[in-house]
Amino acid sequence: MKWMWRILGALSALAVICVSGLWLYGLRPGHGRNSATVEINRPAADVWRYMTTDELTKKWVSGLEEIRHMTPGVTGAGEKLHLVESYEGERYPMEMTIERVNAPRELAFLIVSVGDPSNSFTERGSYQLEERDGKTRVTLSAQTDYHGLLPRLMEPIITKQADAKLAGDLARLKELAEAEPPLTRPN
Repeated sequence: MKWMWRILGALSALAVICVSGLWLYGLRPGHGRNSATVEINRPAADVWRYMTTDELTKKWVSGLEEIRHMTPGVTGAGEKLHLVESYEGERYPMEMTIERVNAPRELAFLIVSVGDPSNSFTERGSYQLEERDGKTRVTLSAQTDYHGLLPRLMEPIITKQADAKLAGDLARLKELAEAEPPLTRPN
């Protein structure tokens, strides 16, 4: 019977160490920060379409199922959208507010999760497009703050998965934009 208590004690200690490690790592500078960059062999105006046309956006943002405009007549800064993304069979509704637009160079946004407050987050980010010699460098930078206990604890894992998702999404954007002929002349 002593061996059983020792095993349970060791497993409990291991669990405490793992949880403590995640919690401490979640306090590191830059926690919740994501960034990804891709160079696309197309002018910025051609790439911009993929960020501002709902059907094109759904093609390159993995898991994005729904985009609904909540502020009819408002485009650009101040526009609000309802988004739904799916991962592993779960649907995640969000509200997005466009904060700043400088077409075709910058699109800044704020995303707030909708639903279960114990799994909520707020993300502020932007897409930056820099054109040079007919090629466009697209950079997505975002800062996400998690509000529930479990998401805050799991932030290091979530952030790593989000980095991989962003890299995959931008690779898909590159593939789609370069697959069609240029629509505009390079600047």
